[in-house]
Amino acid sequence: MRCLFLPLITRGAAIGTISRCLAIGQHLRDLGHEVFFLTNGEGARHVSESGFSFMEGIIPDPPGPYHPLYDLSDVAVFLNLTREDYLRHSLQAEHDAVERFRPDVLFSEFKLTAAITAARHGLPLVSTACSPADPRFVSPLCPQQRSLSHGEAIVGFNRILDERGLEPIEDVAELFFSRSKVKVAPTIPDIEPLLADVPGLRYVGYLLYDRWELAPLPPAILKNAEGKKVVFAYFSAGEIGPDRYTRVLPAAFDGTEFHVVVAVGHHPDLPRLPDATANTLWVRFVPGRSILEAGRAVLFHGGQNTAMASLIHEAPGLIVPGSDFERDFNARGIAGIGAGIHMATEDFNPPNVLQATRELIGSSYRSAAERFGRKILKQGGAKRAAGLVVDAAR
Repeated sequence: MRCLFLPLITRGAAIGTISRCLAIGQHLRDLGHEVFFLTNGEGARHVSESGFSFMEGIIPDPPGPYHPLYDLSDVAVFLNLTREDYLRHSLQAEHDAVERFRPDVLFSEFKLTAAITAARHGLPLVSTACSPADPRFVSPLCPQQRSLSHGEAIVGFNRILDERGLEPIEDVAELFFSRSKVKVAPTIPDIEPLLADVPGLRYVGYLLYDRWELAPLPPAILKNAEGKKVVFAYFSAGEIGPDRYTRVLPAAFDGTEFHVVVAVGHHPDLPRLPDATANTLWVRFVPGRSILEAGRAVLFHGGQNTAMASLIHEAPGLIVPGSDFERDFNARGIAGIGAGIHMATEDFNPPNVLQATRELIGSSYRSAAERFGRKILKQGGAKRAAGLVVDAAR
């Protein structure tokens, strides 16, 4: 069986997107199947390093001035993923990849053109699904109307769909996963019940790339952790930036019972790592699941992969999503099952962070993380998703 992955391509890193695809691709390869990618930029580098063949896809134009965004359709419009000229070039690149790799099945991760390519070539399509990409999703942060116009996007899509004899859309979100044969949701119904009635949807719990997530921890990471409670912190790019967390975290944890490992990535505002303090260690990257396995709690931005990993490893979370609708949704979901604390940006200060972290390691939050972590593991993860891809190809 031959599978072509069509991950989201943007001008950013989109690490979560490519890692979910790599997680499934690795299991397919282990089963003896052939795996290919259409990707670009950082995604292409990660795919190449993982030993998969790929073609370069089309990168959209840079986005304009920032606008508030309230769902993934807004994100697509803002990132110029819905402009008709881009769509046509993207469809041509997907056609060329299908012609080159001759797949039996396509797998898409938020790639709006994938359903059109699947229909053109008569191929089954499997896609990831999440609530913020569902046409029915309404964020609690959202006003009554969107801040971006989707009219031009819908007209462009419908012109292309009409040319191919396909049903028109009324909402850009209809193309994220609604037209896929199988939908794979890396979560559980307790956290994302909106997806429960989607035809062909399967909850798989998590899609985490073990090669990245379970690598051995460098010894220096836990060198000064003896006798202390390990906490992992990761805020990515968002409202809680380096200028803030490099001040708040040492002030919150120095002189306490905690050893805090902070992953900062290659943030442009942090060209060099801060010096370690008595209780705070700064690193660029650390294997996520490995540090969570050693930790008692996690402080993070609300990213979906980190949320699922935290529950798997029974590490309740202090989540500070800011005004990002998707991270806010994840934060509310984790807090709603009692496995984390949802903190507002304005409350992110040393006394509040320390108090919340001490609350998190109490029995109720940890027991909730343990209970729902077991549910997530039972869904089968990337291995089950790979099986669903194989079944779809058959």
